[in-house]
Amino acid sequence: MGLRQHYSENLEQLYQNILRMGTMVEEAMKKALVAISDQDDTLARQVIEEDIRIDEMQALIEDQCALLIATEQPVATDLREVLTAVKIVSNIERIGDHARHIARAVGKLRNPALLATVPRFRKLAEVGIGMVHDAVTAFVEQDADKAREVADRDDTIDDMHKQLYEQIVVIMKSDPTLVEEGITMTLLARFMERLGDHVTNICEWIVFAKQGKHIELNS
Repeated sequence: MGLRQHYSENLEQLYQNILRMGTMVEEAMKKALVAISDQDDTLARQVIEEDIRIDEMQALIEDQCALLIATEQPVATDLREVLTAVKIVSNIERIGDHARHIARAVGKLRNPALLATVPRFRKLAEVGIGMVHDAVTAFVEQDADKAREVADRDDTIDDMHKQLYEQIVVIMKSDPTLVEEGITMTLLARFMERLGDHVTNICEWIVFAKQGKHIELNS
């Protein structure tokens, strides 16, 4: 087996693990949304417990990247791809943390007025999950144009977050006893806004891997 073929096979394995990690985070987010919508304690605990698998996958991928650099000594585009992989899995792991935060909020929303904001929150999160899926796909396919398109959707995330935040503030102003629950919902909304930022970071690294220069997307 030639050196180039060996490197390409190792890189392909790395990409498949990143795709697997992205899928794990997508599933965690989906389960967390069901848990918060249905107030399902059992499913919430499952999301929290399974977060360790996401952390373990991040460690595995980072070890793969370190081994590739140490043994293959990649340069130019190859090195950018490996460095990009490290940055991407860091952002994916943080998105996984947001799923855990959502799960931990199950049971903390009891008032019907705050529970009524969950459907809007869920729509916001679903847009974010779609961005995660498409950003990971763009990385595996090394598609900088797709990455730019995904990053553009962060504007939608920001707009939806603003609308949800305003709805929560109105509820808290109408009944001060709901402030504690309102803050919980505000934090959940903020996590989704940050999710959009993490995906944008992923997309910026994809563009860097392909073009060799850092470009701020959706500024």
